Amino acid sequence: SSPAGPTVSPTVSLLPPSSEQLSGGSASLVCLLTGYSPQGALVSWEVDGLEVSQGVVTSPEEEKEGLYRRSSTLTLSKAGSVTSKDQCPDEDGDQSHGCPGFCSGPTVSPTVSLLPPSSEQLSGGSASLACLLTGYSPQGALVIWEVDGLEVSQGVVTSPEEEKEGLYRRSSTLTLSKAGWEQGELYTCRVSHFQHTQASPLPMRLEKVINKIIPGPTVSPTVSLLPPSSEQLSGGSASLACLLTGYSPQGALVSWEVDGLEVSQGVVTSPEEEKEGLYRRSSTLTLSKAGWEQGELYTCRVSHFQHTQASPLRRSQCLV
Repeated sequence: SSPAGPTVSPTVSLLPPSSEQLSGGSASLVCLLTGYSPQGALVSWEVDGLEVSQGVVTSPEEEKEGLYRRSSTLTLSKAGSVTSKDQCPDEDGDQSHGCPGFCSGPTVSPTVSLLPPSSEQLSGGSASLACLLTGYSPQGALVIWEVDGLEVSQGVVTSPEEEKEGLYRRSSTLTLSKAGWEQGELYTCRVSHFQHTQASPLPMRLEKVINKIIPGPTVSPTVSLLPPSSEQLSGGSASLACLLTGYSPQGALVSWEVDGLEVSQGVVTSPEEEKEGLYRRSSTLTLSKAGWEQGELYTCRVSHFQHTQASPLRRSQCLV
């Protein structure tokens, strides 16, 4: 029978060999196919217009949340590499640095952090572990989760890779029921990035060692609630900003209330950012000018582990 649902073409990324690998006398190019449906994507390689099959390894197709992915690697000797410097564009008349642009950058392995579930989340009956990969280059880091040495894929969500100032980052979460969490003992986030593989284990159940897993004291966020500006209101809209600064560990949640009722429409909350061991994030609530004028009491409610604080703002007291 024909597969159900629409046909979604794969997103294709071609990752070049690193300068370190080339200096070692070989070159591997990786072709990543992600987010497609139904399965059945085929990969072939060409060098200067001629198809090659020697040195090609293509992975099986993997399914995740109804979409498929696979990768294919072409490995050549440096002499046959499509990125050897005599085949790079000669932009400046100087080929001594090899390929320009992303071909010539160094390979930087990701820093991997594995964060346990919080006691608050466990008391709610579930457990999420987060694996954070930061500060690596080029893109192409893969994440595999293992529980007691066995690979798991159910409950895993891995974010797209994000680029910032030439370095990449991504995150992956493993969500389990509380019972599932208590059944396992050794939780491992295994990260592969080109020739480098590293594993970050969490070899303990949380209830026994909650204070050992979460390092350092808990520092509650400082919360500031900023009203809309008169300039913005004159343009027909109103945005309130709730700023959370200087807290640790990460895991602060933000909700908005208007006249005591929680609202979610028009709310955008940023990811948490870390600086010198402390975290910060912001959340904005955007309304039409008419919507702003209908409400009186605007509240940004922040929850951080055992501590909850509410920052209220009365529209009638705003000098806008």
